[in-house]
Amino acid sequence: MKKVMVFFAGILFLGFVCSPVWSADVIQMRFGHVAPPMHAQNKAAEYFARYVERESGGRIKCSVYPSGQLGSHIQMLEALQAGTLEVVSVAGPALTEFVPQIAITSLPFMYNTEDEMYALMAGPAGKKIAAAFPSKGLYYGGLADHGFKAFLNRKGPVVKIEDMGKYKWRVIPNELFLDTYKALGAKPITLPWPEVFSALQRGVVDGIDITPNECWGAKMYEVIHYMSLCKLGINPQVYVASKKFLDGLPDDLRQIVIQGMAKAAKWHTALVRKQDATFVMPDIKKSGVIINTVSDTELVRFRKAVAPVYKKWREKIGPDLYDESMAFLKSIRR
Repeated sequence: MKKVMVFFAGILFLGFVCSPVWSADVIQMRFGHVAPPMHAQNKAAEYFARYVERESGGRIKCSVYPSGQLGSHIQMLEALQAGTLEVVSVAGPALTEFVPQIAITSLPFMYNTEDEMYALMAGPAGKKIAAAFPSKGLYYGGLADHGFKAFLNRKGPVVKIEDMGKYKWRVIPNELFLDTYKALGAKPITLPWPEVFSALQRGVVDGIDITPNECWGAKMYEVIHYMSLCKLGINPQVYVASKKFLDGLPDDLRQIVIQGMAKAAKWHTALVRKQDATFVMPDIKKSGVIINTVSDTELVRFRKAVAPVYKKWREKIGPDLYDESMAFLKSIRR
């Protein structure tokens, strides 16, 4: 009897000693982005965090860091490569410095509808783009969008291409954006997103290009007076994971994180569509922002102006992939 009691006491002791080890096996991960807490991008990040925790049975815990707390787009992507950050959602143009093929989603005035971009990314060209990520230490998890970008300005509207040269424009510190604005006759100023609101407030810059949804989510309507709708381009938000982090996970948890990114991206876009269809534009109009639409005739001039951007980025994206993508768009438009 004494031996039996000693045996069970030993089992209890081992259970007590080992329990902290089991709790230490919980995988802690972080999700970084630059959008403010109220924005759809942050809500989607929180959706991802809930998903991976639920599906993993608590074996994964994910903390969300909005508003650029973990750095700029570029800094976060570098952290993914180093394995010191796990997952992010970043603007597609920021990714072009790491995976130039993704620029096909962000070329100016390229798409007629958001659905065209998603169809492209779901097809053979999209699969080739996703396959370019691992060699850069990254993993493509999906993408969302916030609609088409517009020109926002505190001084005046954009009605024709000559208006671009009148104002100081903020752009993402990125080659594709710089090329685009120079082609449009503007002198761009590079600023990270967290500095944009105060820069507009203080007159450091006059204008930016973001979607109405992003304008609403970041309350940019408080510091701009004009919004010029022009389908400048889609602003895709790409879900990206650290390859080093994913490679270190057990297979089941790796699949949960991958599925979580894809589901969060779809949820993200659905939320944006719902917001846009209900209160985004009414709220912006109520704030006193003057909204105009650039005419089709003038948009032809904008598209002609950015032709050199297409020529340059065809080489960066890869001529075969670029041509395949353009042929695909022509086919679905027919």
